[in-house]
Order: sequence, then structure tokens, then C-alpha cells
Amino acid sequence: MKIGFAIIAIYAIAVIALATRVDRPRKNPKRLTGRGGDFE
Repeated sequence: MKIGFAIIAIYAIAVIALATRVDRPRKNPKRLTGRGGDFE
């Protein structure tokens, strides 16, 4: 039973860390559209 709680805790920490890393605004975001042939 303790192993199950440990796995759930590790998974939750990993998901929270990944979400905060992705949601954090970047200083220099890459533009997907605009000049420069981004659709190649």
C-alpha cells in the first residue's frame, strides 16, 4: 500500500513540475508564423 502512495506522489510531482515548466512564460518566444518561411 505504501508503494502505491509513493508511485502516485512521484507521478503527481512530475506532472506539476512539467506543467509549471511549460506554463512559465519565456523571455524570447519563438514565433510560428510571420516572415522567414516558417511553413517549410
